[in-house]
Amino acid sequence: MGWVKEVRIKHPIHIVCFGKLNFFQIMENPITEISISGTTFQDLCPMLQSRIQTVEDFARIATVVAFEKNGGEEAKNLKLVKLVQDGKMTPERAVKLMESFHLAKKDQGSNALTEALDHVHHFGKGYNLYNKDSKNLNDIPDGTVSTAVLSPPYGLGQRIYPTGVMTSQQLGSETSTDDYVKNSVTGYYSEIYRVLKNEGSLFINIMDTYKGVSCIVPHKLVVEMVKAGWYLVGDWSWKKSNSKPLGRIKRLQPVTERILHFVKDPKNYYFREFIHWKQGELFGIQRGCNDAKSGDKKDKVKWSLKKPIKRFKDFLDEQEVQGVIEGASFNWSELRKIDPNFTHLAPFPAYLPILPILMTSKIGDTVLDIFSGTGTTAEVALQLGRNAIGYDTDPVSIEFSKKRLDLVEQNLPSIDEITDFENEYMTAA
Repeated sequence: MGWVKEVRIKHPIHIVCFGKLNFFQIMENPITEISISGTTFQDLCPMLQSRIQTVEDFARIATVVAFEKNGGEEAKNLKLVKLVQDGKMTPERAVKLMESFHLAKKDQGSNALTEALDHVHHFGKGYNLYNKDSKNLNDIPDGTVSTAVLSPPYGLGQRIYPTGVMTSQQLGSETSTDDYVKNSVTGYYSEIYRVLKNEGSLFINIMDTYKGVSCIVPHKLVVEMVKAGWYLVGDWSWKKSNSKPLGRIKRLQPVTERILHFVKDPKNYYFREFIHWKQGELFGIQRGCNDAKSGDKKDKVKWSLKKPIKRFKDFLDEQEVQGVIEGASFNWSELRKIDPNFTHLAPFPAYLPILPILMTSKIGDTVLDIFSGTGTTAEVALQLGRNAIGYDTDPVSIEFSKKRLDLVEQNLPSIDEITDFENEYMTAA
């Protein structure tokens, strides 16, 4: 039957395969000379649909199957077999994560899984959520994201977020503006540069930090981003109609934040302008639920965004062409419908991602938020017919976002509705 190939790996599994066969050929022509310690042929059945091309992949799959079968409840909770079976993860990556698990358990004993690992995932029809530090976006291939919209943590320790799966110092805890900016640009946005398409866009919502005087955070960030190869093509202002009072300050109350629009290629980035505007009015705000009342019992309330396109139309009909977005900081009503006990330190209003997503991506494109929090950017992306990827280190926020996005996917508009909506408001590409 050809040459003999023997594969040995670090863990106690030994495979001997006769013949130069890939996994599909092995399954089509079963041979009894396959010996896998502690793992039966039937154990491998869940992997039948996986894209196994080499004997090495077969060995890795067998390792992961045995690990999940014999490793206890925590090993089963990782769902590595299903992730590989569904094409969400390569066999090689699954083995590496399995090894990380063994090391983490050795170092940290019986700590909770989310404290020991950085790869708790949730997947929907159109979204992927990762409970991990977004310094490494190795789950995303190069050049596959069209638009990234994010609101990073405030600088200089203004807010300390739940550490969750963080294994290093969290962004925003730096003691100087320069360190905060450097960590942002080289530690996080460099990975976005890699996964962003050449014609893609990055939008960063950021506010200045004050230590008696302005720390000029947005200005320093722009300078460092340009040095790193980014191009600044837009600088919007977000005027908050209900900004948080700051007590006695020797300056005017700050009520604005910046939305910086960066691209990789200033001559070739994708952008569409609006063609429909209602003149004479500023930006409107989200008015709450379309089909739910505040007194409704939770089990009787359908998802409040039953017709999200209508909400988007209401928002866009009240805008004037200008570089200022005006609206409330946040409206908790929709999130409380999902989980009345959930809170977040810096929730992101749903109307902010609408314009960046509509202007710089197409239906079916992928939108990324590496500080996803409550999942707002992903929610809007799904409602506009895009795919969404979100990262957050807080497992509680990830679990909430999963509930939110699952509900969104139950009531999405049709592609025809989204197309008609875009044709009404947007210029041709």
